Amino acid sequence: MIGPGDQIESLAEIGVVFLLFGIGIELSLEELRHSWREFLTIGTIQVGLCCLVIVILCRLFGIETATAIVVAMSVAVSSTVIVFRAFTEWGYTTHPAGRRAIGILLFQDAAILPVVMWMAASERHGSGAVSFAISSILLAIPLILAIPILRLVVARWIVPGLGRLRSTEIAVLFALLVLTPFGYLSYVMNLPVALGALAAGLVLNGNRMTKQLDALAQPFRETFGAIFFISLGAYLNLQELHEITMGTLIFCPLCLVAKAASLVLALRWSGLPWRSAVGLGATLFQMGELSFLLLWNGRQTGIVSGDLYNALMLIAVANLMATPVLVYWGFRIIRGSVAERQPDRTASGDSELPKVVLIGAGPMGGHIAAYLETLGMDVCLVDQSPLNLQPFAQQGFRTICGDGREADVLQRAEILDSAMVVVCVPDDGVAIAIVKAARQLNPRATIIARCRYQSHRSALERAGANCIIVEEIEAAWAVQRFLQESKR
Repeated sequence: MIGPGDQIESLAEIGVVFLLFGIGIELSLEELRHSWREFLTIGTIQVGLCCLVIVILCRLFGIETATAIVVAMSVAVSSTVIVFRAFTEWGYTTHPAGRRAIGILLFQDAAILPVVMWMAASERHGSGAVSFAISSILLAIPLILAIPILRLVVARWIVPGLGRLRSTEIAVLFALLVLTPFGYLSYVMNLPVALGALAAGLVLNGNRMTKQLDALAQPFRETFGAIFFISLGAYLNLQELHEITMGTLIFCPLCLVAKAASLVLALRWSGLPWRSAVGLGATLFQMGELSFLLLWNGRQTGIVSGDLYNALMLIAVANLMATPVLVYWGFRIIRGSVAERQPDRTASGDSELPKVVLIGAGPMGGHIAAYLETLGMDVCLVDQSPLNLQPFAQQGFRTICGDGREADVLQRAEILDSAMVVVCVPDDGVAIAIVKAARQLNPRATIIARCRYQSHRSALERAGANCIIVEEIEAAWAVQRFLQESKR
């Protein structure tokens, strides 16, 4: 229903910008720093092997070398947004599988830079193309080197001042102020603005306001991100689908097979068992958001033909629609391996603060979370309502949206490593189920449960609660204290 046009394309690109900006904020550079050589090697094997096989396939099908390079790079790239979000929600970002996946995603995004520069230079001729490519590279080097310096400046001098102001509006303006120049510099260098947004997010990463800035930018990210995924249909010209040749229809699935094989082989080479390599490969199987932009630019410059473009876009959209199923299936396989289930503490930059899982982000849960934070505890709030969790995310709390009765949700909240679980839900039946699930996952944790009616106290005790706060009894004591004070 939405046709291709400058307006919808601009909105879609803004969506990619905010999506990668959020990824840059959430990435933990401290975790990647410990094993960057491993990530560089895995990324090189995956991208290099995938591109090599696809270029050979292109030549066998009579496709020109220039087109083969663009197609190979487009297929080799996975969705940083979808995969990183899935690993964050499932709590796998600190696991060996999660760190390998994030390393591959970052390498893929960086590998796009030479291709984009080459595409921009190919529009020029003779010495102009060479000088343009050299100038783009020279401009990109100081931009990359400036990231750690600006990151240090922001964390040491700017963030403390923002914290003293206690203004969410100023924090949002500051985030946009950092995003704008990086996006503009990327545009000047003929690079995707989304990569500049990723760099801006990395500048804001690693300080005490990182989670708050990420939560404040969430409305922009969710709005424009939704526009991007909706607008994917605008990149696909349905009227030209009948022009796709049989050879192209055979070629495109073979490209995806090459990508799947390169992912599994690279991950297996890194030391993962075959089972985990296949599961992690399934989560990285889709084509990424930068793939769509790369193919679109290739179509606009005439490097990619119309039938090949439409065939790749059709398969990419179908692949993206199947991604939730592939991600769920992949995580089920990864979780089956005991070695991949436990976080890697040596490579993680996690703090040693005692962890608390608080289920139920209502008024009662909010007061308890604030008090636990003053005691120096790392609190993770779990609630089924994103609206209830949003204010806490803006304050820097870890939040998980989901049903506390489900084991997957509790594991994402890191209940296995938590010393305490606080259940604040107003429904006693739900509280009993949550306590049972929490006790099965963590037999050593101290579980404090809210109970509305005295008749349900014994059920909570049998479920495994250590401390039960009965509202009926507490209300009776409050009335009794009031009556005693009124007699004085």
